[in-house]
Amino acid sequence: MHGTSHPPRHRRARTVSAVLTTGAISLALVPALSAPAQAAAPTAVSVPGTFNSEIGCPGDWSPDCSQAQLTARTDGSGAWSKSYTLPAGTYAYKAAINKSWTENYGAKAQSYGADIPLTVPAGGKKVTFVYDPVTHWITDDITSKIVTVGGTFQSEIGCAADWASDCLKSWLQDIDADGTYTWTTTAIPAGTHQVKTAIGQSWDESYGQGGSPTGGNISFTVPRTGATTKFSYNSTSHLLSVETEPGGNEPAPADGTLGALYTPARTTFRIWSPDSSQATVTVDGTSHTLTPVTLSGYTGVYQALVSGDLKNKAYQFRVGNNTVRDPYAAMAKPGTTEGIVLDAGAVKPTGGSWAPTPALTKREDAVVYEMSVRNFTIDASSGVDSTKRGKFLGLVQGGTTHNGARTGIDHLKELGVTHVQLLPSFDFNSTVPNWGYDPLNFNVPEEQFSQFSAPEDRIREFKDMVNEYHKNGIRVLMDVVYNHTANKDVFQNISGKYYHQTDLSGTGNSIDDGNPMVSRMIRDSLEHWVKNYNIDGFRFDLLGVHQYKNVDNWAKHLQSTFPDRMLQIHGEPWSGGVSDPLESQKVRYGTVPALAGGHVGVFNGAYRDTIKGGTRDQNLGYMGGSASNAAAVATGMRGSPLAVKSTSPLADPWSPAFAYDPEQSINYVSAHDDLNLWDKITYSGVTGGATGRAGQMDRFGTGMILTSQGIPFIHEGDEFLHSKVVNGDYETAKNSYEAGDSVNAIQWGEKTVNAAIFTYYKDAIALRKSTPALRLPSWDAISDQVSTTVNGQVVTSAISSNAAAPTSYDTVVVYNPTNSAYSVNLPVGSWTKVLDTNGAVTATGNTAGTLAVSVFKKN
Repeated sequence: MHGTSHPPRHRRARTVSAVLTTGAISLALVPALSAPAQAAAPTAVSVPGTFNSEIGCPGDWSPDCSQAQLTARTDGSGAWSKSYTLPAGTYAYKAAINKSWTENYGAKAQSYGADIPLTVPAGGKKVTFVYDPVTHWITDDITSKIVTVGGTFQSEIGCAADWASDCLKSWLQDIDADGTYTWTTTAIPAGTHQVKTAIGQSWDESYGQGGSPTGGNISFTVPRTGATTKFSYNSTSHLLSVETEPGGNEPAPADGTLGALYTPARTTFRIWSPDSSQATVTVDGTSHTLTPVTLSGYTGVYQALVSGDLKNKAYQFRVGNNTVRDPYAAMAKPGTTEGIVLDAGAVKPTGGSWAPTPALTKREDAVVYEMSVRNFTIDASSGVDSTKRGKFLGLVQGGTTHNGARTGIDHLKELGVTHVQLLPSFDFNSTVPNWGYDPLNFNVPEEQFSQFSAPEDRIREFKDMVNEYHKNGIRVLMDVVYNHTANKDVFQNISGKYYHQTDLSGTGNSIDDGNPMVSRMIRDSLEHWVKNYNIDGFRFDLLGVHQYKNVDNWAKHLQSTFPDRMLQIHGEPWSGGVSDPLESQKVRYGTVPALAGGHVGVFNGAYRDTIKGGTRDQNLGYMGGSASNAAAVATGMRGSPLAVKSTSPLADPWSPAFAYDPEQSINYVSAHDDLNLWDKITYSGVTGGATGRAGQMDRFGTGMILTSQGIPFIHEGDEFLHSKVVNGDYETAKNSYEAGDSVNAIQWGEKTVNAAIFTYYKDAIALRKSTPALRLPSWDAISDQVSTTVNGQVVTSAISSNAAAPTSYDTVVVYNPTNSAYSVNLPVGSWTKVLDTNGAVTATGNTAGTLAVSVFKKN
């Protein structure tokens, strides 16, 4: 045989791409990789090895040799195969992907694994090689067997016909080389079926009942479509066993998901492992080997069925030599990578049922209030019971006051918001006080926000919180962070394919939803919160890290799966301030039109900056009297509509006129990041306090977003001028994500001190909710029913709420940032001023006050 110089098993610390040739021996030096990074199906698969020269290659170990290339199967299995007649001898080989050593697999389907030995008997023999791109198992019919199960179900899983011994859609594999070949699938429909084992893709060698070549067909029953069926063939006894999920009245685990799927009789454990076939789960002191499973909508999934009632048992996945967390865990043991077996959907809110979801006619009716579970009630001034402060149930404790003023949920009802948006409340890594933008387990409620340690009690507390908000007429949005994790240790020991090669989030570990299975994980997680926790929508942190077509897929899936829920979905259309090699594919203002079908909106940072200047500087923008911004204000107050109605992406990714529908513009001047509105005003040197110019400017900025088309968004405490500046420290206030309670916690005494500010916010929200003209539902309505003019620094919109009479204006909104009163040219008719700088008013005349939002309604 020729020499055996070939790619080493281990990853190199240096990168060399040249191929050095000396005589008949080729030495291919393998590029350094953290992990093979192939999400798509291979375009070529070869079997480089020591027999390559025998099949016509110029040398051995030749991944790009045409004679060594396998052929893609046409049976729908995705497998690759080819047969060669080889002379007697001892050989070795591997599988190489796409004609290079960049991605290769050896013994036991391991990436960069050991050489696979092959001994051809005397006289030579035809050898068939087969490769599975899902499990990465590469084998031949001498080293192992090519085992399939043929039967009455095959045409229903995609084979050309039933009893097709050569269809590899029902291929059993022995990856760990223990002599037992297995195949697990959920693709076989409900009913009773017949099956036999075929060897070598032919009925020439086959086994039926009792492992006999002449044995009868083996019958098995699948209790329901989508149930799991596992086939196991013992190559010594030739016995085939078929194991299916129990039928009858026993509940079955949720289909189409991964993780730990619980029933009282058994738990199904599933994990995506694209790089290693060595996957196990340890539960209740016993380790179970996971085997490949065919699962609709997923690839590279391994599964184990473990009998017995495992409720509340800890479980630990291992991939290769690493303990890894379950990305789908519905509950986790704090401080570990262990999951907890349970059925999150089976845990009912206290009382046993869900309250009706608060009615919402259209998304433009929303008024969103951003809040932290901890910050909102942790201070004693919240009036919340000490055991509930900073906890899920503390948010919804009724009857609380401070100095006679309502606090907590009663305060929100008084304010009039329709949605609360919770800062991260899934399981995160940091210790509170911290905002929690460092995810560990996407599907688990954060234990630091719960009064309870028992898994089901923690789940129930979260559900009770959502239920109480709903009972009080308030919907619940979750702030979700799928763009990064706490660190790469969260997922990288499962596969490096979870992460981008480029850090797009600024955290060093950006999640790569460009991988279809990572994208599916995010979609499944979103569905988990809506289905099992009755969540009403999501705010995405750094939505711009994600591909807009994936976001569109997630949103449309949710909206179609829960068509009666009127889910609200929005996020930040930017990444972590880095250059993105796939810029045109990501969520930006310019791709927002393409997201209209899924009702996805974005934070309108362009309008925010137009109103108040930068988020950390001393430029006050339009609210500071900048005349140059008036035209941009006119765009923002109309909901930032597209110049031409279309769902096609825009040429300019940062066009400030981006909304196909006004619901896509989330209007705000303050959020958890950076300086809030009040601190921005005082940082910029504006004086006069709450009753002077500073307070008037705060009301002006907020009044603009509450009277603009789109969806208004306000940050907790802004309604009574909560400040994050302690002892003059503006630097901490600019980024207070890990500051203590003295900075972030809501001090409820501020509501009494700044009661006039609160009254303005409340009045402006009430006016918005009672004025249809401020909540127009479409691009067409804004185009036809709104007439906007700019006169110097003053911007005016005349609006009709009646689509049938689009120029019969019934509402006029005026933004006047100047120090002089402005006389408004009101349409013909009798008009009343209903909002001025102090809030609700009933006044005649046509004067718009200084540094104020003025609203006039036709009598």
